[in-house]
Amino acid sequence: MESKLVIQTLDSSPQSVQVSLLTTDGFVLGRSDSRSSFVPDIDLADFKALEKGVSRRHAALVRYQEKLHIIDLASINGTFINSKRLKPDIPYMLTSGDQLGFGDLLLSISLEQ
Repeated sequence: MESKLVIQTLDSSPQSVQVSLLTTDGFVLGRSDSRSSFVPDIDLADFKALEKGVSRRHAALVRYQEKLHIIDLASINGTFINSKRLKPDIPYMLTSGDQLGFGDLLLSISLEQ
């Protein structure tokens, strides 16, 4: 299994976050905000997540059959892989170079050793 996930925005001023995949079997992706005490494992608030329609608990990254998968957590504005909307609560395998959409927020991922 890859040991590091890099998530990067696709806009004109790219930002990124790196996550070690060795420490846990799953992460919740979403956004924090001042009206809730919930803070997701991977907080996309700095990527203008609220304005782009990202839910507080939007999606989860999990290891499933030794591969990295993403699961939409019944988000309002949807989770997408390469422009295809995912059905909620079903794991979809990710590969390096995939583009992820969380509402209107577009990100690219790379899996590294």
